Amino acid sequence: MTQTLAIFLDAYRDLNSRKLFWLAIAISMLVVVLVGSVGIDSTGISVLWFHVDNKFVNTQFFPASTFYKIIFQNLGINVWLTWLAAILALISTASVVPEMVASGSIDMLLSKPITRGRLFLTRWVTGLFFAGIQALVFVTASFMVIGIRGGAWEPGLFIAVPTVVVFFSYLYCFCALMGVLTRSTVASLLLTLVFWLGLFGLQEGEQFVNRGRIASTMECAAIERAIETRLSKNADADVDRLRGELESERAAAATWQRVYAPLYALVTCLPKTNETTEWLQRRLIASASFRPPPDEESTLNFFGSTRVKRREFQQALFDDAESRKGVAWTIGTSLAFEVALLGACVWIFRRRDF
Repeated sequence: MTQTLAIFLDAYRDLNSRKLFWLAIAISMLVVVLVGSVGIDSTGISVLWFHVDNKFVNTQFFPASTFYKIIFQNLGINVWLTWLAAILALISTASVVPEMVASGSIDMLLSKPITRGRLFLTRWVTGLFFAGIQALVFVTASFMVIGIRGGAWEPGLFIAVPTVVVFFSYLYCFCALMGVLTRSTVASLLLTLVFWLGLFGLQEGEQFVNRGRIASTMECAAIERAIETRLSKNADADVDRLRGELESERAAAATWQRVYAPLYALVTCLPKTNETTEWLQRRLIASASFRPPPDEESTLNFFGSTRVKRREFQQALFDDAESRKGVAWTIGTSLAFEVALLGACVWIFRRRDF
């Protein structure tokens, strides 16, 4: 344990000595300070001493606490923690493994009385520690802003810290594998970014097809209800037309399902970066009273659906995600993939002749 702690502290001091470590922390604090400088009252919003009247964005439309929570969800999670902070963390930690296996460094490390597997995993955990500190600083500062400026103290926000660390670990385990294989910081970083973009595109495609599948199924149900209504009124002409539409929509629903099944299976086997952040948002809605999507009575008018209400469609998407994309599917299967990659990293590291 003493040996592991010594290696961990040595790796931490190495990261701590880099300017990018503190730059990332400073940027996180700056983002929160900028959000905290925005105020809201009964007539509009203000930034420092500038005030802008707005009849839609004011405390009569929604409370101050909801205003800051929406900013945290849309800016803090969807932009900062999910993309910008993760990229900074990857840039800062991508060199941990390649520098460890470089000539000179690895000779000194392997001279220590510690197994190679423990040595590799200890250095890898150091990178996660960096991401955890960055997320903790940002979420703590956001918690203070929402509490002081919005008047709502929401400890549920801190669920974002372990979730962001898990999200980052998906990418960092791939980065570590590339570092072991290529021994190049630049190559491992670029390959990880390509891997991330590939995951993003695949999951966006799965979500798009899933929306089409759900919208088409709901449209079929709406047409069936319309047929029942027409039959009760003996409107035979309308019934024939609706039956034709129903057959066409059922064919479309079957096509959506055929496309969706292999996409869903493929996404299940891979790390789910998009789904992890969406799972976090659903948990924030439940645990921190975040505002759910607005209820809209207008029809969807998308994916060919003309009878489905937007409010009903949004609720159906939420229910579908809750039932099929819970923590076991979203995080559990992603961690299984991560364990497999880490196992490959340790196996290669143990067998390689340095």
